[in-house]
Amino acid sequence: MPVIESSFGAVWTATQESVRRTSELLVPVAAAFLFLPQLMLQLATGDTPPDQWFSGDRSAVIIAALLIVVGVSLVGQLVLTHIALRGGTGAEHTLGGVIAQSGGLALPSLAANLIQGIMVAFGMLLLILPGLWLLARFLLVVPIIVSGTRDPVEALKQSWSMTADNGFRILGMLLVLILGFLLISIAISGLGAAVGVIGAVASGEAADGWGIGRWAFELLSAAVSAAISVYWVTFIAMLFKALRLEAAR
Repeated sequence: MPVIESSFGAVWTATQESVRRTSELLVPVAAAFLFLPQLMLQLATGDTPPDQWFSGDRSAVIIAALLIVVGVSLVGQLVLTHIALRGGTGAEHTLGGVIAQSGGLALPSLAANLIQGIMVAFGMLLLILPGLWLLARFLLVVPIIVSGTRDPVEALKQSWSMTADNGFRILGMLLVLILGFLLISIAISGLGAAVGVIGAVASGEAADGWGIGRWAFELLSAAVSAAISVYWVTFIAMLFKALRLEAAR
């Protein structure tokens, strides 16, 4: 495979343009498949610490919520990838058709992501960097599946092939992206916490309850998480398009 010529800036610019151009589709998809599931998970877990999710009194409710969130979010990622790769739903598909098609790709995508996750987790045990490098090499699995490869193992092989000679460059792009998203998340979390406390105090409710303050914090957190996910998925799709274009030259 040729070494990718596109810089982070070029792929990021393409990402921003794609999000701007398809925003009318992205907003309802992100709301239904990313924002609402995260809010539902927060409602299901409440103030239960993560280490008690699978052993406490609410374990059955939390496990059911987790399964629903994972499934719905996965379909959402597939829909977002389809929109990013085609610049919309395409003349031959309605949004409902794209959602149905993405639902049919959920199982192979889940299988590929599980295999990917196991390999990346193993790499993380080897001083983190090998895991991040493996993440970069298998990053294109979802766009490959959306493009027509339904075999999860074949999708992993194609991602490995497409990222050959580009692994560390893609890793550098991911680190820049992750760092940027992390800084945004920290800033918004601080703002959300402040808004939550102010809302709780203004309404005379306990700061740790599910009153106006808590709702304001959770709504803002879910909205930011959904927005970051949209840009993350779109960035990967734009990187896939850049690599595919350069391989065809």
